[in-house]
Amino acid sequence: MSPQRLDEAACTAAARLLSASIAKRAAIGEAVGIVQSTRGCDAAEALRVLSGGSGGDSAEAARVVAAADASAESPADPDYGGWA
Repeated sequence: MSPQRLDEAACTAAARLLSASIAKRAAIGEAVGIVQSTRGCDAAEALRVLSGGSGGDSAEAARVVAAADASAESPADPDYGGWA
């Protein structure tokens, strides 16, 4: 069976979906890094905090992420998460 060829519109849509997925993953990774550095925790704990799984700690994580977003020069700045 030969590979199926996609038309240009389908390829463009797939590329946009992939790009959005990568950007979201990068933003989450950056936010985890921000929480790790400010709280001195490992990545698993930082992800739990960001997802609200550590009680009231998610408010602190949101504050840290908001501070990083506020210090970004624009949404194009790599320090701007824009996901929270």
